Amino acid sequence: MSDRSNSFFRYLSYVIELLLMFVLGTTPGLMPELFGAKPALLVCAALTVAVFEREIPAMIFGMLAGVLTDLGYSNSIGVFTISLTVICFIVGYAANNLIVAKFLNYLLYAAVAVGILFMLYFLVRFAIPGTEDRWQYFTAHIVSRMAQTFLYSIPFYFINRFIYSSLSPEE
Repeated sequence: MSDRSNSFFRYLSYVIELLLMFVLGTTPGLMPELFGAKPALLVCAALTVAVFEREIPAMIFGMLAGVLTDLGYSNSIGVFTISLTVICFIVGYAANNLIVAKFLNYLLYAAVAVGILFMLYFLVRFAIPGTEDRWQYFTAHIVSRMAQTFLYSIPFYFINRFIYSSLSPEE
């Protein structure tokens, strides 16, 4: 296969993965809620795509995952869209130019990115507006969602590494 068809099928598989994760994450009863929250599977997929791809494709998939995450998990468009777009661009740049994304480095990327992403969500949606019971929501939902999203991102690393290595041009 040519390089262009490899890229097309690789990006197509990423899009299918994002759509499947959206359906899996938003369909009631498919994913159990642990400690009051579900993992953000779209964030896991976007972060692993960002680690393997260059900056612009990482940013585009981050934006797509952010829009779907805003539609599925939050009541407003924009928080996950903007923050996941920027975070995926930064992770894509760092993984390709600064620190190569081997598994242990990916764990560091994922921990920092998930922490920043959900802290921004908490600040914008609950802390800045001064919502009552914001700390109870933080401890009951945000911390659980952060931990689950980080743990679920581990299998996504191996899935997307397989997709990338199978459909990348030989160097």
